[in-house]
Amino acid sequence: MNFHIGISTCPNDTYIFGALLEGYIKTPHTFTPFMDDIEVLNNKALSRELDIVKVSYGMIPQVLDDYAVLKAGGALGFGCGPLVVAAGEIDIASAKGAKIAIPGVHTSAFRFFRHFFGEDYEFTEMRFDEIMPAVKDGRILAGVVIHEGRFIYRQEGLVKLCDLGELWEEKYKTPIPLGAILIRKKYASYADEINSLIRESINFADTRYAEIEQYIRKHAQELDNTVIKSHINLYVNDYSIDMSPAIDGLCGFLGCKQTDFV
Repeated sequence: MNFHIGISTCPNDTYIFGALLEGYIKTPHTFTPFMDDIEVLNNKALSRELDIVKVSYGMIPQVLDDYAVLKAGGALGFGCGPLVVAAGEIDIASAKGAKIAIPGVHTSAFRFFRHFFGEDYEFTEMRFDEIMPAVKDGRILAGVVIHEGRFIYRQEGLVKLCDLGELWEEKYKTPIPLGAILIRKKYASYADEINSLIRESINFADTRYAEIEQYIRKHAQELDNTVIKSHINLYVNDYSIDMSPAIDGLCGFLGCKQTDFV
């Protein structure tokens, strides 16, 4: 079976899937990769173009008629949420009507921002790696940053206004739901096998990192080794191997059923 699979270029995704996509994991299946920004992947899921695809948790309810959530490969955890950054200290809650850059209307980051601060802002969609330059240039008052932005905003001369993940954890006491791996329901019979392959791929990365390091670096936006390793250590965790302990909380957040997870 050949699966068309979509993941982001971020180090956590290339770490998790690198060994599988580079042929280090034995499998009777083939995987044709599509790699792009998370909002592009969200839209690919909305148009049902990919068999397996990484998406933002915030948009999952829109595609549950055709996709199920795999229990392996996703991004949940503590201390790993999106940040709101600006060029200087401001009270974001009092800046109604201001221009705020977001990494996409379907992203979990945008859903978190609206949840805590509302919608009375002028939101501007940008690729995640274009947000901090826009804030620095003064084109945007503040930006919601994800991925490597969490580790490099200070060196870009920006300040953190708030950590949306911390707000989530304080309110809900559950892991922050960032990204999930979906599989088309017509291929649900392969779910256990795909989950196992993803776990094998993670184990390969854990034990033989040097063999996929160049693959990870080839796709990374930020090439500093410390940033790449910090990114992986934060977003690849026990929930990437099996997010079953978080399913009850996710059902409440997404309004879905236990059977939507496979």
